[in-house]
Amino acid sequence: MFRSTNSYRTLVTTVGLCLLAGCADTTPPPAQAAAVNGPQLAGAWYQVFFDSNATDINSRGDMIIQTVANVVKQNNAVRVTVIGKADSLGSMSSNAVLSQRRADRVRDSLIAHGVPANRIDTSWSGEAKQDVTTAGNVAEQRNRVVDITVVQQPS
Repeated sequence: MFRSTNSYRTLVTTVGLCLLAGCADTTPPPAQAAAVNGPQLAGAWYQVFFDSNATDINSRGDMIIQTVANVVKQNNAVRVTVIGKADSLGSMSSNAVLSQRRADRVRDSLIAHGVPANRIDTSWSGEAKQDVTTAGNVAEQRNRVVDITVVQQPS
């Protein structure tokens, strides 16, 4: 019992001295640091959804694109990745073309909002990489999407 009491007193004394001497780490946790220093931009992810067999960007999608453009224009150390997707309604080849047109439309809108074209990487996957797995020829809005990711540029 004497030994455990001694160990406890030593631990309490060490912690107390450390706090008094300022040895404790006073760096705020990441969530607090982000609130103080602004959001951590790398890795931000956005989605613009589309109607079936359409490439028109609705007002919600335009608002998202404006947000991404503002984020990118304020930080020269980030890039944008744009990936077009489609649901399985229709043929695979037409869905590949549709997802490309959607990705190109979002890319062009980002450029129109001031994002430099050389900071945008664009690709598309058609119906091959769906967010929600469905059977063939199924309309699923969550798969009619362009994913936009803000990523840190390699230094």
